[in-house]
Amino acid sequence: MKKSNFRLALRNIFRNKFHSSINILGFAVGIAVFMLIVRYVDHQFSFDRFHSQNKNIYKIHLGDNKSLPPATAQFLKNNVSGIEDVVRLDEWYGGGSKGYLKNENVTFKTSDLLFADSSFFNFFNFELLYGESKQALSAPNSIILSESLSQKLFGNENPTGKQIEYLSDYPSATYRFTIQGVIADNPDNSSIQYNGLISMSTIEFNHIRNGNIDEDWSNWGFGTFVKLNSPEIATQINSESPKFWTDFVAERWKAPKDSPRAQDYKLTFVPLKDVHFMSGAKRSSVYLIFLIGLIILIIAIINYINLSVAISTSRVKEIGIRKVIGAGKGSLSREFIAESIVVTFISAVLAVLIMYVVHPYLYDFTGFNEIVEQGEIFRALLLFIGGLFFIGFISGIYPAWFLTNVTPVQSLKNEFNKGKKGNTLKHILITSQFVVSIFLLISVVTISKQVNYIKTKELGFDKEHIVYLSGSANLNQTYQSFRETLLKNPTIQDVARSNGTFAGHLNIGSKHKVNGEYRKYNATTVDSDFIETFGIELIEGRNFLRNNKNDQSNSVLVNESFVKEMELDEPIGSKVTFLGDEVTIIGIVKDFYINSLHHKIEPSLLSNMPWNVCVNIKISESDIQNTIATIEKTWKEFLLEVPFEYHFLDENFDDLYKAEVEFSLLIRVFSILAVFIACLGLFGLISYSAVQRKKEIGVRKINGAKTIEVISLLNRDFIKWVALAFVVACPIAWYAMNKWLENFAYKTSLSWWIFALAGVMALGIALLTVSFQSWKAATQNPVEALRYE
Repeated sequence: MKKSNFRLALRNIFRNKFHSSINILGFAVGIAVFMLIVRYVDHQFSFDRFHSQNKNIYKIHLGDNKSLPPATAQFLKNNVSGIEDVVRLDEWYGGGSKGYLKNENVTFKTSDLLFADSSFFNFFNFELLYGESKQALSAPNSIILSESLSQKLFGNENPTGKQIEYLSDYPSATYRFTIQGVIADNPDNSSIQYNGLISMSTIEFNHIRNGNIDEDWSNWGFGTFVKLNSPEIATQINSESPKFWTDFVAERWKAPKDSPRAQDYKLTFVPLKDVHFMSGAKRSSVYLIFLIGLIILIIAIINYINLSVAISTSRVKEIGIRKVIGAGKGSLSREFIAESIVVTFISAVLAVLIMYVVHPYLYDFTGFNEIVEQGEIFRALLLFIGGLFFIGFISGIYPAWFLTNVTPVQSLKNEFNKGKKGNTLKHILITSQFVVSIFLLISVVTISKQVNYIKTKELGFDKEHIVYLSGSANLNQTYQSFRETLLKNPTIQDVARSNGTFAGHLNIGSKHKVNGEYRKYNATTVDSDFIETFGIELIEGRNFLRNNKNDQSNSVLVNESFVKEMELDEPIGSKVTFLGDEVTIIGIVKDFYINSLHHKIEPSLLSNMPWNVCVNIKISESDIQNTIATIEKTWKEFLLEVPFEYHFLDENFDDLYKAEVEFSLLIRVFSILAVFIACLGLFGLISYSAVQRKKEIGVRKINGAKTIEVISLLNRDFIKWVALAFVVACPIAWYAMNKWLENFAYKTSLSWWIFALAGVMALGIALLTVSFQSWKAATQNPVEALRYE
């Protein structure tokens, strides 16, 4: 295209400053949203691909279990010839997930310390800043600190070779580790998150939980990765489990090949690049967000087309005169497309500014720190510029075609808009915009209704005003004194202990044989005060007795789902299997929800064994700050060496639905943007309509038409297309929201009023948008209207 095309484009933009500003703003918002979403999608699909051997690395799943018994790794290596190497990552078995590091007089809590096999660096390309990768995780009691953790403990010096104490949360123990190196902090796009690595041989050396993990098939807490010499091995195993495995499952877990429970142990090799989608964002959600971003961009393009045609009505005579003096369709089309490209690039500059302003507020959702990564600037720039030319070209095609196909006679007589042919696409475009807007409004209300439902649903216990303290394993000898001291404060209502936080899931897995078949359930350990502290209803039997040794070793409480799943006709006094031992049911509690409502209530068991490391404190609503200060003071009296750290239980439940809350916010923002851009399009179209019908309006007013009648005349068509959009959007939204609600085991209803509300909101917004311009046209002096032309 010639430079003159772009000069003319800029001249025309400045000639229509108001409408061009609206056009550029709508386009900029659409481009900004789309670019942010493209960056988000690219980030999601970049997870773990920075590892050079990612195509050969697979994570092993057994059924739905992502963490496996530690013996699985070597067993598979011995039986699958294509496995070159294995590595295990343990987050909790050795007590390494959460604990306390102590350097001289500094002690602080840390999390995500992973026990890892010495083959870790043969698999993953995490940068080792100090130390030797081949030896760093070989010897027992070896630790590699993350860069940020090393900074906290030792500043900028190299800590390799220094000693550090580790206070394990559970089991209660203190270990002395030798620092073997410093590893760079894990990237944003890594599914493996760590603050440090501890050698796997530490578990066996210190005899943690019996130590012999290579023969341990009971503790399911190890992420297990294999390196294959051919991807065909994974394909074969995923299609049908090998005989050695089905035979082993039948013998070990009493689940014959064709039995329903065999699926619980189905061997699956998950490619490393797909691990993120198994534990983090769902692939379908990422595709859905991309689709929404694309739709927002399309709405912005539609808006641009509508406004461009409306603005260009003032240039029809100019086009006619230029055609009369010899201008061809090609040169005129190039001019309009050039103008579209110029508008696109101006909008893109504004879009980039919008991105940089809003991104810091979206970091929790997007997960990336930088809009463009350092090594991707050139590629991103090429895609950005190429994409803008493409969007500008697509946006300019219809206005160019529409305006250059008007004959010189029609142009000079201002008759180019007569007939229905020219209006068809306009009506399709505006209807499409409002189909999307109404769909998003229905989605917003439905998702908000479901989020409110899961936040307010009765859980079967009281989660409010419960403060929990972890790291209390060292309180075992003095716990009762600690509890009694706390209860002297009138704002502390009760105190109880548990094995873990009572939110998300029970942290012990076990099984019980029913009719010759093992059935799984979840369990945890609690003390005798737990039921009362949490307000859990005991519907049959009795609670644990305090300091009763028989209860601690032999008695359990179960929920209603456990009774049903295990087919217990007379549950009180029945014997069930817990971690391989036979125990007696002494009480039945009402079902409680501690997992998210995505899942059904699971069979659950509460044991009274003394494995508790978490203190749960029920406090009153009044004077919370002073109550926390009292708890901290008491903690330091009994556990001076362990830093005080507290959390509110209800915050943990909020975390269970963090994805839904963020998704709800995202849809709400997208809905506002979609409606905003659609309204800009409506504004342009009503301007276009008012200009084209100016003479008609003047004649009607001279013949006695009232202002309200003229407004009704101008608004009628737009109301009709919004109503049509509502009819089209409703079944689409009903289907989509029903599919989304299927992700929840417990869900709200898709009420009729949601659709009615969305329709009324869309119609109201549309009327507000067009009525001002209609009123302006209707109240104009009819004499001025008849002078038009």
